[in-house]
Amino acid sequence: MANSPKLRIIPLGGVDEIGKNMTAFEYEDDILIVDCGSIFPKEDMLGIDLVIPDTTYLVSNRHRVKGYVFTHGHEDHIGATPYVLSQVPAPIYGTKLTLALIDLKLREHRVNGIPYHAVQPRDEVKIGQFTVKFIKVNHSISGACALAISCPAGTVVHSGDFKIDYTPVDGEVTDLSTLAAVGDKGVLCLMCESTNN
Repeated sequence: MANSPKLRIIPLGGVDEIGKNMTAFEYEDDILIVDCGSIFPKEDMLGIDLVIPDTTYLVSNRHRVKGYVFTHGHEDHIGATPYVLSQVPAPIYGTKLTLALIDLKLREHRVNGIPYHAVQPRDEVKIGQFTVKFIKVNHSISGACALAISCPAGTVVHSGDFKIDYTPVDGEVTDLSTLAAVGDKGVLCLMCESTNN
Protein backbone atom coordinates (compact mmCIF):
# COMPACT_ATOMS: atom_id res chain seq x y z
CA MET A 1 0.00 0.00 0.00
CA ALA A 2 2.88 2.38 0.75
CA ASN A 3 4.08 2.20 -2.88
CA SER A 4 0.63 2.67 -4.46
CA PRO A 5 0.29 5.62 -6.86
CA LYS A 6 -0.37 8.98 -5.24
CA LEU A 7 -2.49 11.92 -6.26
CA ARG A 8 -0.41 15.09 -6.53
CA ILE A 9 -2.07 18.51 -6.25
CA ILE A 10 0.11 21.24 -7.75
CA PRO A 11 -1.01 24.87 -7.35
CA LEU A 12 0.23 26.89 -10.33
CA GLY A 13 -1.41 30.13 -9.20
CA GLY A 14 -4.10 31.54 -6.96
CA VAL A 15 -2.52 30.60 -3.63
CA ASP A 16 -2.22 33.53 -1.20
CA GLU A 17 -3.36 35.93 -3.94
CA ILE A 18 -6.60 37.03 -5.59
CA GLY A 19 -6.37 35.83 -9.17
CA LYS A 20 -4.33 33.50 -11.39
CA ASN A 21 -6.35 30.52 -10.17
CA MET A 22 -4.93 27.34 -11.67
CA THR A 23 -4.30 23.91 -10.14
CA ALA A 24 -2.88 20.73 -11.66
CA PHE A 25 -4.05 17.33 -10.44
CA GLU A 26 -1.63 14.55 -11.32
CA TYR A 27 -2.22 10.82 -11.02
CA GLU A 28 0.31 8.47 -12.62
CA ASP A 29 0.73 9.74 -16.22
CA ASP A 30 -2.41 11.91 -16.33
CA ILE A 31 -2.68 15.61 -15.53
CA LEU A 32 -5.99 17.42 -15.13
CA ILE A 33 -6.08 21.22 -14.87
CA VAL A 34 -8.71 23.15 -12.89
CA ASP A 35 -9.19 26.76 -14.05
CA CYS A 36 -6.76 28.93 -15.96
CA GLY A 37 -7.00 32.45 -14.57
CA SER A 38 -5.20 35.74 -14.85
CA ILE A 39 -4.74 38.80 -12.68
CA PHE A 40 -4.26 42.44 -13.51
CA PRO A 41 -0.78 43.80 -12.78
CA LYS A 42 0.08 45.63 -9.59
CA GLU A 43 1.06 49.29 -9.66
CA ASP A 44 4.78 48.50 -9.68
CA MET A 45 4.53 46.24 -12.77
CA LEU A 46 5.10 48.94 -15.36
CA GLY A 47 4.59 47.79 -18.95
CA ILE A 48 2.78 44.58 -17.92
CA ASP A 49 -0.79 44.19 -19.19
CA LEU A 50 -1.73 40.85 -17.66
CA VAL A 51 -0.21 38.33 -15.24
CA ILE A 52 -0.75 34.62 -15.85
CA PRO A 53 0.30 31.49 -13.93
CA ASP A 54 3.73 29.93 -14.47
CA THR A 55 3.06 27.05 -16.86
CA THR A 56 6.64 25.79 -17.21
CA TYR A 57 5.71 22.44 -15.63
CA LEU A 58 2.71 22.02 -17.96
CA VAL A 59 4.69 22.90 -21.07
CA SER A 60 7.33 20.30 -20.23
CA ASN A 61 4.56 17.73 -19.55
CA ARG A 62 2.09 18.78 -22.26
CA HIS A 63 1.66 15.21 -23.52
CA ARG A 64 0.28 14.23 -20.09
CA VAL A 65 -2.37 17.00 -19.87
CA LYS A 66 -5.72 15.31 -20.53
CA GLY A 67 -8.04 18.28 -20.12
CA TYR A 68 -9.03 21.54 -18.44
CA VAL A 69 -12.13 21.89 -16.26
CA PHE A 70 -13.53 25.29 -15.28
CA THR A 71 -15.49 26.25 -12.19
CA HIS A 72 -16.92 29.48 -13.70
CA GLY A 73 -16.28 32.30 -16.14
CA HIS A 74 -14.64 35.10 -14.15
CA GLU A 75 -11.30 36.46 -15.40
CA ASP A 76 -9.38 35.15 -12.39
CA HIS A 77 -10.45 31.65 -13.51
CA ILE A 78 -10.43 31.88 -17.36
CA GLY A 79 -8.29 34.94 -18.23
CA ALA A 80 -5.12 33.01 -19.11
CA THR A 81 -6.79 30.48 -21.42
CA PRO A 82 -5.56 31.88 -24.76
CA TYR A 83 -1.97 32.02 -23.54
CA VAL A 84 -1.93 28.61 -21.86
CA LEU A 85 -4.01 26.65 -24.38
CA SER A 86 -1.86 27.90 -27.26
CA GLN A 87 1.13 26.20 -25.58
CA VAL A 88 -0.62 23.24 -23.93
CA PRO A 89 -3.73 22.37 -25.95
CA ALA A 90 -6.24 19.90 -24.50
CA PRO A 91 -10.04 19.53 -24.36
CA ILE A 92 -11.95 21.96 -22.14
CA TYR A 93 -15.00 21.26 -19.97
CA GLY A 94 -17.38 23.78 -18.40
CA THR A 95 -20.92 25.06 -18.33
CA LYS A 96 -22.37 26.73 -21.42
CA LEU A 97 -21.76 30.33 -20.29
CA THR A 98 -18.23 29.57 -19.11
CA LEU A 99 -17.33 27.97 -22.45
CA ALA A 100 -18.89 30.88 -24.36
CA LEU A 101 -16.70 33.35 -22.48
CA ILE A 102 -13.60 31.20 -23.09
CA ASP A 103 -14.53 30.88 -26.78
CA LEU A 104 -14.48 34.68 -27.15
CA LYS A 105 -10.94 34.78 -25.77
CA LEU A 106 -9.66 31.93 -27.91
CA ARG A 107 -11.16 33.43 -31.08
CA GLU A 108 -9.66 36.85 -30.31
CA HIS A 109 -6.21 35.27 -29.97
CA ARG A 110 -6.73 32.87 -32.91
CA VAL A 111 -6.32 29.74 -30.82
CA ASN A 112 -8.02 26.99 -32.83
CA GLY A 113 -8.59 23.25 -32.62
CA ILE A 114 -9.51 23.05 -28.93
CA PRO A 115 -12.38 20.58 -28.29
CA TYR A 116 -15.21 22.04 -26.15
CA HIS A 117 -17.42 19.91 -23.90
CA ALA A 118 -20.43 21.67 -22.38
CA VAL A 119 -21.64 20.23 -19.08
CA GLN A 120 -24.52 20.82 -16.72
CA PRO A 121 -24.56 20.49 -12.94
CA ARG A 122 -24.56 16.83 -11.82
CA ASP A 123 -22.87 15.73 -15.06
CA GLU A 124 -19.87 13.44 -14.68
CA VAL A 125 -17.08 13.37 -17.24
CA LYS A 126 -14.18 10.93 -17.56
CA ILE A 127 -10.86 12.63 -18.35
CA GLY A 128 -7.94 10.19 -18.40
CA GLN A 129 -7.97 8.40 -15.04
CA PHE A 130 -10.05 11.19 -13.48
CA THR A 131 -13.81 11.42 -13.13
CA VAL A 132 -15.13 14.94 -12.54
CA LYS A 133 -18.61 15.62 -11.19
CA PHE A 134 -19.89 19.18 -11.65
CA ILE A 135 -21.96 20.45 -8.69
CA LYS A 136 -24.12 23.58 -8.87
CA VAL A 137 -23.05 26.46 -6.60
CA ASN A 138 -24.26 30.04 -6.33
CA HIS A 139 -21.91 32.85 -7.26
CA SER A 140 -22.14 36.31 -8.81
CA ILE A 141 -22.06 34.72 -12.29
CA SER A 142 -24.26 32.02 -13.77
CA GLY A 143 -22.90 28.58 -14.51
CA ALA A 144 -20.68 28.27 -11.44
CA CYS A 145 -19.85 24.76 -10.23
CA ALA A 146 -17.89 23.04 -7.53
CA LEU A 147 -16.02 19.92 -8.64
CA ALA A 148 -15.72 16.44 -7.17
CA ILE A 149 -12.53 15.10 -8.76
CA SER A 150 -12.05 11.35 -8.34
CA CYS A 151 -9.22 9.01 -9.32
CA PRO A 152 -8.12 5.61 -7.97
CA ALA A 153 -6.40 7.40 -5.04
CA GLY A 154 -9.67 8.99 -3.85
CA THR A 155 -11.78 12.14 -4.22
CA VAL A 156 -10.95 15.82 -3.90
CA VAL A 157 -13.69 18.47 -3.67
CA HIS A 158 -12.76 21.81 -5.24
CA SER A 159 -15.36 24.41 -4.25
CA GLY A 160 -14.63 27.06 -6.87
CA ASP A 161 -15.99 30.48 -5.90
CA PHE A 162 -19.35 30.17 -4.16
CA LYS A 163 -21.86 31.66 -1.76
CA ILE A 164 -24.75 30.13 0.12
CA ASP A 165 -27.78 32.01 -1.20
CA TYR A 166 -31.27 30.67 -0.60
CA THR A 167 -32.88 33.26 -2.89
CA PRO A 168 -30.59 33.40 -5.96
CA VAL A 169 -31.63 35.43 -9.00
CA ASP A 170 -31.76 32.34 -11.22
CA GLY A 171 -33.81 30.42 -8.66
CA GLU A 172 -31.29 27.57 -8.41
CA VAL A 173 -29.65 27.16 -5.00
CA THR A 174 -26.28 25.54 -4.25
CA ASP A 175 -26.65 21.77 -4.50
CA LEU A 176 -25.84 20.96 -0.88
CA SER A 177 -27.37 17.47 -1.13
CA THR A 178 -24.92 16.39 -3.85
CA LEU A 179 -22.03 17.87 -1.87
CA ALA A 180 -23.21 15.92 1.18
CA ALA A 181 -23.48 12.69 -0.84
CA VAL A 182 -19.91 13.13 -2.09
CA GLY A 183 -18.79 13.75 1.51
CA ASP A 184 -20.55 10.60 2.72
CA LYS A 185 -18.42 8.53 0.33
CA GLY A 186 -15.22 10.00 1.75
CA VAL A 187 -13.06 12.90 0.63
CA LEU A 188 -9.25 13.04 0.64
CA CYS A 189 -9.11 16.83 0.49
CA LEU A 190 -11.40 19.87 0.39
CA MET A 191 -9.99 22.79 -1.57
CA CYS A 192 -12.08 25.82 -0.70
CA GLU A 193 -11.88 29.25 -2.32
CA SER A 194 -11.58 32.24 -0.01
CA THR A 195 -11.19 35.96 -0.62
CA ASN A 196 -10.03 38.30 2.15
CA ASN A 197 -10.70 35.75 4.91
